[in-house]
Amino acid sequence: MADASGEQGLFGLGKEFVQNVTIALRGLNAPIWLQSPTSPVQLGIACLLGLLTWRLFTFLTSFDHDPNEPPLIKPKIPVVGHFWGLLRSQVNYFSELYSRTKLPIATLPIANKKLYVIFEPAYQQAALKSNQMDAQSFMVDFVPRIFGVKKGTVDKLLGKDGVHPNIMSDMEGVFNTSLSGNNLQQLLLTTLKEVANTLNAIDKEDGLKVPNLFIFFQNLLTRSTSTALWGKDTNPYNDQEVIDAQWDFEGNLGPLVIGFFPSIIARRAYLARSKIQSALSRFYMAKHDQDDPDVSSFVRLRSKLLRGYDIPPDELAKNETAITLVATTNALSTLFWCVAEIFSDSELLSDVKNEVFTAVFGRTGSPPQQVSGKVKITAKSLLSEENCPLLNSCYRESIRLASQIVTARRVLTDMTLFPSSSSSSSTSKDNNSKKGYLLKADTNVMMPAKPVHRDPSIWGPDADTFNPKRFITPSSKDRDKDPDKYNEDVTRHRRMKASFVPFGGGKHLCPGRHYAFLENLSIIAALVLGFDIAGLDRERLKMGESKRGETAKPIAGFEGGHNLVLRRRGGWEDVQLEFGYDS
Repeated sequence: MADASGEQGLFGLGKEFVQNVTIALRGLNAPIWLQSPTSPVQLGIACLLGLLTWRLFTFLTSFDHDPNEPPLIKPKIPVVGHFWGLLRSQVNYFSELYSRTKLPIATLPIANKKLYVIFEPAYQQAALKSNQMDAQSFMVDFVPRIFGVKKGTVDKLLGKDGVHPNIMSDMEGVFNTSLSGNNLQQLLLTTLKEVANTLNAIDKEDGLKVPNLFIFFQNLLTRSTSTALWGKDTNPYNDQEVIDAQWDFEGNLGPLVIGFFPSIIARRAYLARSKIQSALSRFYMAKHDQDDPDVSSFVRLRSKLLRGYDIPPDELAKNETAITLVATTNALSTLFWCVAEIFSDSELLSDVKNEVFTAVFGRTGSPPQQVSGKVKITAKSLLSEENCPLLNSCYRESIRLASQIVTARRVLTDMTLFPSSSSSSSTSKDNNSKKGYLLKADTNVMMPAKPVHRDPSIWGPDADTFNPKRFITPSSKDRDKDPDKYNEDVTRHRRMKASFVPFGGGKHLCPGRHYAFLENLSIIAALVLGFDIAGLDRERLKMGESKRGETAKPIAGFEGGHNLVLRRRGGWEDVQLEFGYDS
């Protein structure tokens, strides 16, 4: 849109025309044009207003769409249709569009702007690996709004202050170092030690009353994970009020994205965020990240890097508010749904229990009725799909259903996007699975997981339901029995694997996925072996819709029942659980 002072004038009307009308209006004597509704001046004003309205409409609906760009999905309501759909349904709107069009990739016109949405896995994988797309642009837009970090701090971290280099490469190194090898093992075992302390403290006779299973896991994960991250005695989340504030913040942060008057528009999230950041600020003011050996290498290495950019403690606290939030949010929902599905199906529970027993005790058969003393669960033995194919499949199936993330990128330069050659998943009905699409620079790209994870053409007619064996790799033993079926199963399994996108991809693939996987499998194995959940009601389990793009939580009141009791398994009352990394 040209400026009114430019050559084109307002909405493309001539500059001279606008100036002449302005002068004429300034010289009007109100009584004259009020007295005569058909006077030339009155008619001129009406024409001007009509012309301005028409130019405004054409400006808002002007939209350049190259035929080589992804197909256009026109909104049902001109100009604002897609905007209204996103406002109404948020990320679920993408699922609605895909159900209606089955396009592999599409262009959404929103006013006079555009948005690309990638639905098909092959194109998503290609986009995630592309170096012509950028994730950092969204940091500038959203980090200050959501976490309250000053824009100057973000500019400094991204090397836009003219002094510091972009931090992202060094930060990637921090992730690689602190979330692998011995550092990963230490973080995991410290987390699981806290979990073991909670489970071992459950009363042998009465068990533990659990009014809300989701909240139980929420507190368990937050306490254990935050202790591993921030240190046992210096953990800001030792205060239950800070834990409650984190989940209050997480559940109500949506309006913060708007970016103005957060203390009014998003007051609940704003106050919760302030409480978390006050606790974290005290942590950094006391220099626990520098002096306390119990603090994880992840926190210490991050803060060392950030302090090198002259980030003060209060800004450190704002920036690092995301650490515990990111480490627990998606892991929590996945853990809840996997436990709920296994324990609400007695046959499945028995099969998983036998499988875990074999992995833990090293011998096949059903777990013995009487066990006492220490039982050590090693995380790596569970991770092996050869040892625990059903447990691993249940976990991935829980992620598939619950993960409703949306990965965002911005196109840096005009590019042509072709489907990834490593993906054998083609689902589009227009048979354009190999087609390249032009993507224009400075356009945002959204890649929703839910349409992919719930597509019947990939996952079968039961795509919306929990199938515990869905991710079990076809056995080569079945090849001789029925070669055709075996080949069909192998092809289907490859397509599903290529369409499983809960962790993003490319260089921004979730760095904490291995930690979360090992953590959750270990907790599930401990519960399956040594505990029962009395009162769990499958009819009281219902998954909600994730409107903001996180993993789905249960609908309030449908967390499995309100009178649950977590009991030690009969004959295993004297067991003391321990966790290890490997044997």
